[in-house]
Amino acid sequence: MTRLIYNLFIWMTAPAWMTYLLIRFLDPTRRERWQERFGFVPVPPPQGKPRIWIHCVSVGETLAAQPVVKLLRQELPDYEIVFSTTTPTGQQTAQSSLRDYVDYFIYFPLDLPFAVRRVLGRVQPRVLILFETELWLNLLWAQKCRGGRVLILNGRISDRTAQRAPKSRPIYTYMLRCVDFICAQSPTDAARFIALGASPSRVEVCGNTKFDQALGALDRSADEWQRELSLPEGAPVIVVGSTRAPEEEQLIADAYQRVLRSLPETCLVLAPRHLERVAEVERLLQSRGWRTYRRSQLPLTDGQHAQVVILDTFGELASLYSTADVTIVGGAFAPLGGQNLFQPLAHGKPVFFGPHTHNFRDIAHLAKASGVGFEVRTAEQLAEGMLRLLHDPKQREQIAQQAGELIKKHQGAAQRCVEHVKRWLQAR
Repeated sequence: MTRLIYNLFIWMTAPAWMTYLLIRFLDPTRRERWQERFGFVPVPPPQGKPRIWIHCVSVGETLAAQPVVKLLRQELPDYEIVFSTTTPTGQQTAQSSLRDYVDYFIYFPLDLPFAVRRVLGRVQPRVLILFETELWLNLLWAQKCRGGRVLILNGRISDRTAQRAPKSRPIYTYMLRCVDFICAQSPTDAARFIALGASPSRVEVCGNTKFDQALGALDRSADEWQRELSLPEGAPVIVVGSTRAPEEEQLIADAYQRVLRSLPETCLVLAPRHLERVAEVERLLQSRGWRTYRRSQLPLTDGQHAQVVILDTFGELASLYSTADVTIVGGAFAPLGGQNLFQPLAHGKPVFFGPHTHNFRDIAHLAKASGVGFEVRTAEQLAEGMLRLLHDPKQREQIAQQAGELIKKHQGAAQRCVEHVKRWLQAR
């Protein structure tokens, strides 16, 4: 009955979501490979090797999946791996970072009965692995009907979902009954899965795989980035990652302006979360009277230097944090939930962020408690905090040590997840 009501709701609301899809398909990047959304995936039937299907929504989940995928490839060499994402940026991240570990890349289908049946008929996975909170009733039901396993890795329930989910608890309970095991990020997440209907015997706290992924970003030195971006040698550098709204860039620009009054040589490298906002951010910074350079325009020739740089390339931010003296991570100065704090901490950099970190509550709490992360609410607080650290290299060295200890202390989640995958592949 639950599944019938769910599918009736899908078809009753079809005009709304079909209109939404058509509008999104006007964007050429989202129109690419559109047929895969309806189950027509370019994956041949298995030829002797069993398969694992791993699904991630976008960039964040794909980064979290990287250490798990690499371990699965190493420990299960006789399996083929199919990797799906929902967003084009997630697909781009996956293909650029996991091409040596994954056999097939596909887009995730719409949760329509005929679409998921078609994909499962082509992929035929022994186990379907969903990262974080990707629960789709028709997909889960169809995978269980064909006798396949379903695991949730790096499982989390956001604060927003925890508040709204009780109203839809019958649907969540139905879906979670199709899940064989959940590797939760934290005790809070484990309790929330259980409250929504998961069996306590099938939920275990395994930690956050992003702690394992973080050290994978250490692939280019600060000196290399200084030359690549034409930054003046010896100048203080602020790297800002993943800003998502104009009010965030306004606040950061105000803080940077205050820093310049005390340290006029300080450089700013800013990476908006979405590349389509580069021109908007560029106009905002130029309105302050600063000459800006895009990453794609660098390095400069004839000994010229850049002071304000906007990252307009894909996949470089995680490594670029190495050149920073202090870092800022966006997504939390506006009520957007925050963004990835793991990457700057993996480089041993102090990180500033806003108060709205509900999507990264655990790492934000750990960073603050360890003295390596700093929550600020205003441009004045941000400028004051950055200046304090920029004037104190010894404190930055201490933070680097503490951040390294924090990351290493919480590593190992990926291996724990892989052990559960292997156990359920062997179970009958």
